[in-house]
Amino acid sequence: MKNNKVILKFKNLSMRVLCSLNIVLCSLIAGTTSVHAAGSNTSSIDGFITFICDWLLKIGGVVALIGGVMFALGWQRDDAEGKSRGLMTMMAGFMVIAISQSKGLFGL
Repeated sequence: MKNNKVILKFKNLSMRVLCSLNIVLCSLIAGTTSVHAAGSNTSSIDGFITFICDWLLKIGGVVALIGGVMFALGWQRDDAEGKSRGLMTMMAGFMVIAISQSKGLFGL
């Protein structure tokens, strides 16, 4: 007798969970919409982004070059902190270069 109550309680709980899951999934499927940005005129900002990305490429190259020199001088002086700062500066320069080359994120 007790087992039947437990089984019924479990069935009720599983049916509630299944029903709730179905409601959530159906609302997610019904609530999705496709949004397209076709026809938007962004030519004025596109030129600005291209200009900024060109300069970021040059600035990142200079920062990476300075970081490489700092790293080399850290090796010459056998300075662990100098090596670490040089590598961090060089990585920062390469990150700026990578950001400047990711114009595809902006749709360019």
